[in-house]
Amino acid sequence: MKSFNHIMGESDDLSKRIEKIKKVVINDPDVKQFLESHKSELTNAMIDEDLNILQEYKDQRKHYDGHAYKDCPNFVKGHIPELYVENKHIKIRYLPCPCKIKYDEEKFNAHLITSHHMQRDTLNAKLEDIYMDRRDRLDVAMAANQICDKITNHQSQVKGLYLYGPFGTGKSFILGAIANQLKTEKIPSTIVYLPEFIRSLKGGFKDGSFESKLARVREANILMLDDIGAEEITPWARDEVIGPLLHYRMVQELPTFFSSNLSFEELEYHLSVTRDGTEKTKAARIMERIKTLSDPYYLEGKNYRND
Repeated sequence: MKSFNHIMGESDDLSKRIEKIKKVVINDPDVKQFLESHKSELTNAMIDEDLNILQEYKDQRKHYDGHAYKDCPNFVKGHIPELYVENKHIKIRYLPCPCKIKYDEEKFNAHLITSHHMQRDTLNAKLEDIYMDRRDRLDVAMAANQICDKITNHQSQVKGLYLYGPFGTGKSFILGAIANQLKTEKIPSTIVYLPEFIRSLKGGFKDGSFESKLARVREANILMLDDIGAEEITPWARDEVIGPLLHYRMVQELPTFFSSNLSFEELEYHLSVTRDGTEKTKAARIMERIKTLSDPYYLEGKNYRND
């Protein structure tokens, strides 16, 4: 068996190597700056004993150079090392790097708008991009901005908007713009294309996800139901999905927005007629909830999707 000295080398050689390493470490500009700023607390014995800490610090990047979180080169990903003195020892701790702070913020912001079956251009909409070429559109933009201010200021009983009018007049776009306006204030919202969402709920009976899917939308902080009235009305969709969802939001006073091609009167008729016949009372009950939750705004004019 080889002796320890044979493996590590003679003590003089080992001492020389340690001294060489020490010289390289303490002459590193960042290490040197730390030693200089803490010279009243440090001794040569402390430097010798904690040389490995100083070397760990030396071998890492201390100054942010704009790299992305995935490219962070440090031992502790997304963190910058910092030296300090405690109990007569040199110690190292890791502070969040700007790359980690940016990554966490982007990750958080990505979840501020939860969407179900919505188009990308709607999710990227901004209030300032709403066409203001007609009085009705200006009124909607002003109302949307006022509602966003009320929500941001945590006012209670905030009513949403019921945007209705011909196809392509920008109703869905405005809902997305409101969601993005709230996003800038770190307020989460959920925007749902209602016809497709109802279809997806039917699949939830097979895998047991129906109740959880419905609950996530029903209990959303801010909810936007896009294209209500375009769904196929069945007693189940009306009485087990739309009705309970809106009743919950009305009771909990949760801000709710709608878009539709139908006026209140047209939507009430749509909700009343199913294959099983006409049920005006149930439709009227749902409409009362929608009227409690939102104020109607009519959008007319050209089809902006053709631009």
